[in-house]
Amino acid sequence: MGGYPTVTKRQTIYESLVGTQFRSGRAWALLFGRLSLGWLFLWSAYFKVQTELSGGMATRGFLANSASGPLQGFFNSLSGNWGVEILVVYGELLVGIALVLGIFTRLGAVAGALQMLLFTAALWPIADTANANPLVDFRVIYGMMFLMFFFVSPSRFLGIDGVLANTKFVKKNKWMNYLVG
Repeated sequence: MGGYPTVTKRQTIYESLVGTQFRSGRAWALLFGRLSLGWLFLWSAYFKVQTELSGGMATRGFLANSASGPLQGFFNSLSGNWGVEILVVYGELLVGIALVLGIFTRLGAVAGALQMLLFTAALWPIADTANANPLVDFRVIYGMMFLMFFFVSPSRFLGIDGVLANTKFVKKNKWMNYLVG
């Protein structure tokens, strides 16, 4: 019984990064959305880290003075807590890195969506001025973007997750496939 030899083709790093989606408008739109939101988080984290380096706490003012609504007492009680400080500041930093580099984007999307949910809850109701929308503000839009990033896995195009997805380790461990999208 002679069979034909199986032809295997190894993917190059370029093919892992770009794949067949180079001309896809959807892929480019997701890339620019991912980079933009990642840059926003990196920029915010940068200033929070600067505040910490100067001896302050970046979350103290927000939690003590800006929180409002029915959960105000809870968020006020978190003011000055170093655990919350580390989670917020370095969570923002890691979410920004995950989105910009396209590495573990699903994990970053979950963390970012959770942060946006908590920030929105801290400032509830979100309509703080007479002409503000009572249901949707920028935190809600960012949260929806994170939700979208969780499901569509934008880091397969020009992201490290695209390279990781083609490694033997990820292919052998199915749980890693969920992490890299």
